[in-house]
Amino acid sequence: MIFLLLISLAFLLLRIQDESNETAVDVSVIASCPACEEEISIDWMVCPHCLQRLRESCPSCQKRKLISHSFCTSCGSGTQG
Repeated sequence: MIFLLLISLAFLLLRIQDESNETAVDVSVIASCPACEEEISIDWMVCPHCLQRLRESCPSCQKRKLISHSFCTSCGSGTQG
């Protein structure tokens, strides 16, 4: 009887896992290029579709920041230029 209960529980857990895998969202592509509007990854430095620069290194902390941001979101320093 316990063996049958364990098998039923295992089957239920596998079904839940399968459903959660099907509804998983690919978070690597959550943005669009400001120039060509193609899907891009938020970590990309350059759009592979149109070669638009998306990110640059902060001159103070060397972390990546969006080109469109005037301040670094990691250290708060302003861009030089």
